[in-house]
Amino acid sequence: MKVCLVGEYSGSRDEGMKNTASYLIRELSKHLEVLPLDVKSVFRKTFWKQLRSFKPQIIHYVPGPSLISFILAKVLSLYSSNAKVVMSAVHPSLSSVTRRFVSLLKPDLILTQSYDTEEMFNNLGLKTEFLPSGVDVERFIPVSTEARNSLRDKYGLSREDFIVLHVGSIAGNRNLQVLPELQKMGNRVIIVGSTSTKMNRQVYQMLKQGGCWVWTDYFENLEEVYALSDCYVFPTTDRIGCIELPLSILEAMSCNLPVISTRFGAVPRVFEEGDGLFFIREETDFHPIIDSIKNGTMEIRTREKVLPYSWEKIASKLGEVYEQLLTSNSCREPKALCT
Repeated sequence: MKVCLVGEYSGSRDEGMKNTASYLIRELSKHLEVLPLDVKSVFRKTFWKQLRSFKPQIIHYVPGPSLISFILAKVLSLYSSNAKVVMSAVHPSLSSVTRRFVSLLKPDLILTQSYDTEEMFNNLGLKTEFLPSGVDVERFIPVSTEARNSLRDKYGLSREDFIVLHVGSIAGNRNLQVLPELQKMGNRVIIVGSTSTKMNRQVYQMLKQGGCWVWTDYFENLEEVYALSDCYVFPTTDRIGCIELPLSILEAMSCNLPVISTRFGAVPRVFEEGDGLFFIREETDFHPIIDSIKNGTMEIRTREKVLPYSWEKIASKLGEVYEQLLTSNSCREPKALCT
């Protein structure tokens, strides 16, 4: 099978949709013939020459969806008339104008994550499939206390601190104002920002003034930051603040960290609470949960929860979806990933 994967591949890989496209290329290429095309090159002749020469059976558009992505997906389908067009909806934010045009621009299939997004596209007359994000379970792994202490020494951190971590864009829509409150509890709060998205200077200053450590450099070995931490928090509530199944949550779980999160996007669809995964309802819920983690009496098994969502397994299910799309007019949901 020949698959053209349209995504964003330039710059640092510290943004959800970039990482999604890159991991899918890595895993799909093991079994399929894959052509990656950078969406930023769409106005170059080489983009269209490569597409024509490749003659894909599937064109999978990863960034989006937005009005621009729907328009481009439609152009791609017209240019490669024999190809089926798939679009990922990992970060959906559709204006009323876009919704009015969707029925004219719809691709063959939309890959959704949350129930809300799935319902929205179904109501607009689009065919959908549930496909969650994945995680590199070989890169993000639990480490020994000795290894954790060594990493803390490397980054100039105290071995005695209780380190609360958050990874992602320093933006106004991610509810990061709760993190200085966690710092006041006697924790060491570390935020690793994204270099791929614009930083909100006001939020940055607020975090710094609140005593948090804010790291804005690109981390090639991000797994080390998870490994030296004691707990991961995800306070975001705004649906456009992140992709619907945040990779940072999956990565923290793969390292077997306790994770405290809002009921964001597809997270409660994919994972049940428990075994070290906590869902908060109020911002004040962070405090007693962190205290209970500090007591060290609970058993943390978040890695067990996330192992079924390795990128290898996600790509395998995606390959099944492609095959079904080519051979049938009606796709069936991959049973192993139904929730």
